[in-house]
Amino acid sequence: MREAVGGSLLFYIMLGIIAFFVIFIAFIMNYAATYRASNLVITKIEQTEGKIDLGSENSTADDKTLYGELKNRGYYIAFRVTCELIFRNPEDDNSKELIGAVYKVQIPVKFDLPLIGLSMNLPPIQNETKTIYGEPCQERVIGSIS
Repeated sequence: MREAVGGSLLFYIMLGIIAFFVIFIAFIMNYAATYRASNLVITKIEQTEGKIDLGSENSTADDKTLYGELKNRGYYIAFRVTCELIFRNPEDDNSKELIGAVYKVQIPVKFDLPLIGLSMNLPPIQNETKTIYGEPCQERVIGSIS
């Protein structure tokens, strides 16, 4: 009888370790997909120098909009794009010369495990482009898809 109890305890410990491993792998894959989507958004903004249409969730999945590109690649996520203007002399108000703009992308990370009922909102991933010279953005918040 003693060996049967010890065997079942070992079986439950192994199930716990396997469950922890599966949750950890799912968490890593979710975070990696969010980083890939963020890098795609940054790349498209840099390639078009900030002149790409964000699109909307209701639009069809076409390559002409940023959200359509994400949909075509299988990323159904929310994101927010803001713009920060870069000046040559930010301290001196009299001689501020506009250099360009830096676009910042913020993508929230949501982690769900429906079988267990686990749902977590993790801190968002934030990336920014290199300085884009020339014609800067007109609005501080370019767009948001939520």
